[in-house]
Amino acid sequence: MTPKMKGYLDRIESKVALGNLLATSVASSQFIELFSGRMSAGKRLKAISEHDWDLFGEVMMSSHIITKNEVNKVADEARLFSSGKEAKFWGCVYDATR
Repeated sequence: MTPKMKGYLDRIESKVALGNLLATSVASSQFIELFSGRMSAGKRLKAISEHDWDLFGEVMMSSHIITKNEVNKVADEARLFSSGKEAKFWGCVYDATR
């Protein structure tokens, strides 16, 4: 493995780690909002039932899309500046993340 390829892989690993942090923070913020603080069980159940879970799902999926797009940018650069088998590998990563 060339140092350049290792650099691209490290960048992708960083993008994925940040994407995971984004998804975790989005998810945890919603649960903190719903479960922190004093509230009767009835009010908590009402808050849970009235929560916009469709929007929550869309936001969670968006974090995946953002991560995929960031990985795609790295793969695009890598495929343009690599050759041989490395270029073929990066081309596959690029196509898979489009």
